[in-house]
Amino acid sequence: MDEISYQKFLTTKISGLDLDVHESLASSLKRLKKELRQHRILLWPDFYFGNEWGCVNKKISISIPFYLAMPELRDLEGDIPPNEEVIKTLRHETGHAVNYAYKLWQRRDWKEIFGDFHKKYRDGYLYRVNPWSKSYVRHLHYLGDPHYAQKHPDEDWAETFAIWLTPRSHWRVKYRNWPTAFEKLSYVDRLMEEIAGEQPLNLKKKHDGIFTTIEETVSEWWGLDGEILDQELQEYLSDMNELFIKPGNGWRNLLPAWKLIQKFARPLTERVSLWISGSNKHSVRKRLRQWEAICRNESLGYLPEEEGKKLIELTTLLTYYVVDGVHGFRS
Repeated sequence: MDEISYQKFLTTKISGLDLDVHESLASSLKRLKKELRQHRILLWPDFYFGNEWGCVNKKISISIPFYLAMPELRDLEGDIPPNEEVIKTLRHETGHAVNYAYKLWQRRDWKEIFGDFHKKYRDGYLYRVNPWSKSYVRHLHYLGDPHYAQKHPDEDWAETFAIWLTPRSHWRVKYRNWPTAFEKLSYVDRLMEEIAGEQPLNLKKKHDGIFTTIEETVSEWWGLDGEILDQELQEYLSDMNELFIKPGNGWRNLLPAWKLIQKFARPLTERVSLWISGSNKHSVRKRLRQWEAICRNESLGYLPEEEGKKLIELTTLLTYYVVDGVHGFRS
């Protein structure tokens, strides 16, 4: 894309972009379809580009982040997962869709294995997990979502399904010494054999957050304000330089600060937007993207042993800015 085209692209509303999920992710979706067909699972979920990953509750629609659609969007988002990590997430979300399509969550044996589907999602689950538990598989765990299966029975199912669906996962060997997790995997194996070749009971679709409803331009979505920094960005620069360390001056073994922000972006966004009435996830996530970009450009880092401390300081700073944005303390 030449410079003129790129400038036009930056000022285009996201809703006006020509994005086709089946074209952009053709190879990954082809792999997924092959895996499902090998087990004679007849469901093919309804994939669409939305503002984030997700499977709409009790529907077969799966939202895939629109920024995975084209190289220019991927570059703006930053550290995009490779195809292998994308297919892992697709398997997880497909697990949700299979659950809803065949109404598995209503079965007595499903409830006995995974629990109550209607249980509320655990607030602050990251701080309540048992990191040594052998009752849950680990799938998205390796993509920065620690112990995601412990979040909710539906997530436990989706994680277990994803491990089971993955070719050459060798789950019978890897989880043989994890009795409860092995029982869950064995149950998925039996249940999928039972529904093999059966038509789905539910094919309801719904597109939450579809990209065609996003009225912000590409530059607005990523908070690109031109070459001249405004007062807010100047404050962000100062804050990030106070919170993190520049390389040199005898500092060694620093970890990249932008990776810390990216790693905890999802839980920070969810928790802070929930804590503060009147805030919204998109504005919180946009601020974190700006901080991430500043840390990249400034090459800021932190000491490995200070990760917990830096996360607390980052949470405090984010909470301050979000509260100020809602209530205007400094206006």
